[in-house]
Amino acid sequence: MKTIDILKALCIEHGISGRESGLFSTVQSLLEEIAQVRQMENGNIIAEIGNCESDYHIMLDAHIDRIGLVVTYIDDNGFIKAEPVGGIDLRTLPSSTVVVNDDLLGIVCTMPPHIDKGDGELSRDAIWVDTGLPADRVKQLVRLGDSIIVKSKFAELLNNRVTVSALDNRAGCAALIKCAYLLKDRELPCKVSLVFSVQEETNESGAKTAAFELAPDEAVIVDVGFAKQDGVPNEKSGAVGCGAVISIAPVLSGKVTERLIRISEELGMECDYEVDGGGTGTNADGIAVSRGGVPCGVLSVPEKNMHTQTETVCIDDIEAVANILSVYVAGEGIKNA
Repeated sequence: MKTIDILKALCIEHGISGRESGLFSTVQSLLEEIAQVRQMENGNIIAEIGNCESDYHIMLDAHIDRIGLVVTYIDDNGFIKAEPVGGIDLRTLPSSTVVVNDDLLGIVCTMPPHIDKGDGELSRDAIWVDTGLPADRVKQLVRLGDSIIVKSKFAELLNNRVTVSALDNRAGCAALIKCAYLLKDRELPCKVSLVFSVQEETNESGAKTAAFELAPDEAVIVDVGFAKQDGVPNEKSGAVGCGAVISIAPVLSGKVTERLIRISEELGMECDYEVDGGGTGTNADGIAVSRGGVPCGVLSVPEKNMHTQTETVCIDDIEAVANILSVYVAGEGIKNA
């Protein structure tokens, strides 16, 4: 299966934090021929490959939730008040087209520039959506707690780039699924759990509960990271097309990190690196301290325009991450290191 087709299928679904249930059938259909797929009570999707009877267990994690908005109030004129779910870029919201639930279109209200002399950025407590419908109809269609996403279209760009919202972190999820396809004809000596975790954008609870239940011997976490562009620090970003960004941090296992670096070198990839003095800002921070501790590593797909409706990644980078993961798992991670 082509990586871009996997990515498209994942990005069609809304699935903001806490509302990811619609993605289960998507992941199940993508993996039905090569993995046993189940869902945890909190929504985490677990796909198991390899030797499920093995006493050595590797966990691969990518969060499947996305940022968005939640309905908090409907006024007497039918305007919907909303609040961010996760770190949505408020600068991009004014006049954006949004989708309430599955199909109700609306526009984020904004003042004409002739009247508003400010910078145009909304505050978290001043987000209003206009559907054009009267209040009684809005209240029939919309309930408090309903989800809202910013509408965007999956578009293919030059040099194998794609743009759409939700690439954070459906790009990471696509890398896990591609990895499973790369391994489907291999007899793996270990058990491998692919975890598509929920609620990373709000509190990272999905990865924490998954790590506690699965109790893996080690884990590799895949997320997106900042891509190099004007204004982004070089030491905190990776070039689009570099293959992958490998994290180095105190919370991560030196053995896992070194193994990922060696594999990338063996594959001839000129990966970039991100060094942190503490945590990584990814699910690894919670997984690493689960139970008695889990040795973790982090691979990232460089992404431009993070947390907007025009997130941009390179398909080559997703495939590079999948290749590194497949070699890592086939070699049983750090078991023999």
